[in-house]
Amino acid sequence: MPGVTQLSSSIDARWLDALQRLSSRAAHELRGALNGVSVNVEVIRSRAAKASASAGSVSSFAEAASAQVDEVIELTEALLGLARPAREPVELATETKRIVTLLAAAARADSRRLQIDDVTALNGLGVTSAPGSAVRVAVCECLLAAVGSSAKIKCTAIADASSPVIRIEAPEGEPISLPSDVAVAAAESGIDIQVEASAISISFPR
Repeated sequence: MPGVTQLSSSIDARWLDALQRLSSRAAHELRGALNGVSVNVEVIRSRAAKASASAGSVSSFAEAASAQVDEVIELTEALLGLARPAREPVELATETKRIVTLLAAAARADSRRLQIDDVTALNGLGVTSAPGSAVRVAVCECLLAAVGSSAKIKCTAIADASSPVIRIEAPEGEPISLPSDVAVAAAESGIDIQVEASAISISFPR
């Protein structure tokens, strides 16, 4: 069906563009964590080579390196997961967590905050029949818009049986601006995006 093929290509193109912007934001944090590991390991190597070195003199550097390795692993796994085609039916929690992981790291670097308010609720969202690329575009574009509009963003979930909802909120009085064509593109895949004064709600079809 030509119409379906055209819609699929359009959504895939939108997701590729969104992924590039997401990757660009996360790349700096990934490089920073890797550089941090390198510096801390070099300090450990240098101090350990001294005969008078004690475990206490390197323990803080080892802990820092370990935390940075964990961050590298987390960011890399999220990025690789999003680079692969989404499994369908799409698990909403999995896709949302991956996008939040990458955006949250970049947000912290800009003195901003993006957090999942209730992981349990997010896990209860289940699956949606919407195409994987459409789900990713909707969640990513809304989160990008929110992070760009406010310094403090909360992502929550409403595990409704008929239409699971992801809600993105800024503090009251801090408006979130979403390009109008994002909601239109999402609607073509059955995803409903409602923009309020300081929040966005994304409803997915079962």
